[in-house]
Amino acid sequence: MSESTHTFRYRIDLAFHGAKFHGWQRQPNLRTVQGELETWITRILGGRDPVAVTGAGRTDAGVHAEHMVAHFDSAPDLDTAELVERLSATLPEDISIQHISPVSADFHARFGAVARSYVYRIDSRRTPFGRDRSWRIPRPFNLPVAQDAAHGILGVHDFTGFCRAASRRESMDCLVTKSIWEETGEGFAYHIIANRYLHGMVRLLVGTMVEISWGRWPVERMREIIAAKDVRLCGMIAPPHGLTLARIDYPGEDQPPDFN
Repeated sequence: MSESTHTFRYRIDLAFHGAKFHGWQRQPNLRTVQGELETWITRILGGRDPVAVTGAGRTDAGVHAEHMVAHFDSAPDLDTAELVERLSATLPEDISIQHISPVSADFHARFGAVARSYVYRIDSRRTPFGRDRSWRIPRPFNLPVAQDAAHGILGVHDFTGFCRAASRRESMDCLVTKSIWEETGEGFAYHIIANRYLHGMVRLLVGTMVEISWGRWPVERMREIIAAKDVRLCGMIAPPHGLTLARIDYPGEDQPPDFN
């Protein structure tokens, strides 16, 4: 679509299974969620120029999303219900479009988000189910110890110590408003809500807390890593397939549209 053509902004709510994707962000010669969306939306709309899709954040290769939000600009008379139907018929089965709706021109999927929720699932026993969405750990998991460790990161902190060195930003501060473990029928789940995340942050947090639960370090290790700002003090990085983006929140929104 030419730059002179008047456009409207549209919001996409979607989910995807990340096992066969090299993350969200478009990359040359690699299969990504953003790449698939841009390819198929462009084809369906039949425009001369590629449609650019902006996501609420970037997920690593292998990470899943139960709720991701993105936006794109297109013609003002777009039939969103028909577009959802056509995308559902053409997109691969590991992407599900939940909802597409017109939004205000100043809506931004990434910069407008106020909170992002992740869940990391761990299996404490051998099971054939859900193996591609949870991490099977080989040793007993001490839930109370992990819970104490999780509480140590609440609030605003510089999370340089829980960031992979490849993604340094001007500000490394993140506000964590929820950080808890819970026992599930299959094992354990870690829930975290923050305004933003650094590269590999949740997986480094989980890997370190798992090792704390095994008795390698005391629970104070979490605070020590934050204070030292040294990622070399972290434990192992948890594998990506146990991590799921659970929800994106925006101001004034109680729940995402068409999500249960």
